[in-house]
Amino acid sequence: MSVSMISDSARTAAGARPGGEWWAREIELVDQLRGLRERAARELRGAVTLPAVEWDVPGRSAEAISALTHLCIDSLRRLSGGEVERAQRLCDLVLDLQRLAMDWYLHDTAMRSQRLAECAAGLSRLRGVPSSAALLDNACQELVLRCGFHRAVLSKVESHGWKPLMLHDRSADAGDSWFSDWINQTVPLVRDAPEAEMMSRRRPSLVHDTDTAPVYRPLIVHAGRSRSYVVAPVLHGRDVVGFLHTDHHPLARRVDEADREVAWVFADGFSHLYERAVLLERLRAQRESVRELFFGAVDRIDELCESGLDTPRGAEADRCGDTDGQTGRPPVTLTEREADVFDLMVTGASNQEIADRLVITEGTVKSHVKHILRKYGAVNRAQAIAWALNGG
Repeated sequence: MSVSMISDSARTAAGARPGGEWWAREIELVDQLRGLRERAARELRGAVTLPAVEWDVPGRSAEAISALTHLCIDSLRRLSGGEVERAQRLCDLVLDLQRLAMDWYLHDTAMRSQRLAECAAGLSRLRGVPSSAALLDNACQELVLRCGFHRAVLSKVESHGWKPLMLHDRSADAGDSWFSDWINQTVPLVRDAPEAEMMSRRRPSLVHDTDTAPVYRPLIVHAGRSRSYVVAPVLHGRDVVGFLHTDHHPLARRVDEADREVAWVFADGFSHLYERAVLLERLRAQRESVRELFFGAVDRIDELCESGLDTPRGAEADRCGDTDGQTGRPPVTLTEREADVFDLMVTGASNQEIADRLVITEGTVKSHVKHILRKYGAVNRAQAIAWALNGG
């Protein structure tokens, strides 16, 4: 799966928070700050330039609160003794700004804790995914739905570049054509780009503004229209084997240090899960190989034992005067065990049924069937049975 998009109802059913809920409180606090800025503008009467209030960079809101507070205090100091009502309004404004600063701090702390808790829940769910391929398929979805991002892209790192593999986007109406054009296309590791630096640092990078950063613009800016993003490494041992890019597009909000921390925690946990899944798959493959060798050796030992102890069926036929006068084919010599297997083959019994009747493994039955077909020169069971019934 290369592109993943689901609706809000499906996300809610899966236990993840809808996209709008993550930042509803933050938007409310920004609106409160805009109201306080308007009050400050009336009280300061254009005497100073007030800081802008925008949601795109949350960290600037705290700076704006601090700047407005100091401007109000400076204005209080310059008031004459007769401006009591204005002084009261400025004092009230300073108190409201400080309450907002505390609310913002509490919200920021609670949001960071909530996102990290959701990140842990997502990694816990991924731990139950059965294979490394399934892990890759689900990584972007968990990062977006659990950790408060809007988009995520998983890429594979190669010697001199990286290849985007899959995208998950919260937007139900998001078009996937821009990403489909880039799937498995090599993106060069441009010098000084965040992705290139991460190959040696093995730490996530935060790009505040793609207009000024040395990013790969054809994909990230022109196609993906990302204004700000975080990229975290996926590690296998000490090697960077992949990237996780994530942002808040199409929301106005840019990424911040909290986003980088959450992305780092997720990428680090995912790296351990992926390494574990790959190791388990290798162990399972080796186990199956050893098992196949073991049962093959058992079958070979059975054949050697039976070839030395069983009475050839063809010899008994010779003693009874049974010759292949009808077809001109030389008589076929089967061991006693092969004869037992062949007799059950004639009745239409399956390999498992033959194994159950003769109390041997199905692998041993397959080995006997293979030898019988070779001795008859037949390509399948039906042909061997037909030749045998015709006197072969």
